[in-house]
Amino acid sequence: MQSKRRLMGIKCLFLLLALALLAPAACTPDRKAQEELRQEIQGLKTEIKALKEKVAKLESSQQEMLTSLQKPQAPAAAAGTPEPTETLSVDQILRDKERLQGSRVKVKGMPGTVLVHHKTILLKGAPGVVEVYFGGLPDVKAINRLTSTTLDQPLTFTGVLNLPPRGGGNPRITAEAVEF
Repeated sequence: MQSKRRLMGIKCLFLLLALALLAPAACTPDRKAQEELRQEIQGLKTEIKALKEKVAKLESSQQEMLTSLQKPQAPAAAAGTPEPTETLSVDQILRDKERLQGSRVKVKGMPGTVLVHHKTILLKGAPGVVEVYFGGLPDVKAINRLTSTTLDQPLTFTGVLNLPPRGGGNPRITAEAVEF
């Protein structure tokens, strides 16, 4: 009986030894799978690097756009172009907006809605309206008068005419001067 137990113990010992030797071989991945995994990781690192470069380019162009928007555009346009000689109506501006784009104009019209939070006033015409941004006016008293009083007489604005991007919306004048 002891010999059977001893034989049984030896068999169990061999079985455990065989399992111990085979277990690490079963757990280690093959070299082909490791190489594929390394290549995938390298490819992902390359993609991350390319994405970081794109983000850096986008951030720099966004910063350039912000700095260009912060610069006052009205004085630079005023220095380069002469004073407009004739006063145009809102209807004439709306009719010839493509031709007048980017040029200094003098427009006279009846005031409509004043958007105080946008520092914009709408000049009414038969075919539509022209937005006038008066926030860049050098005269603070004129800005206060535009936002605080009832406007019942025609106003004359001098400024640069710009069309909205993508063709939608109203033409916009960046006012440099206002006459009540």
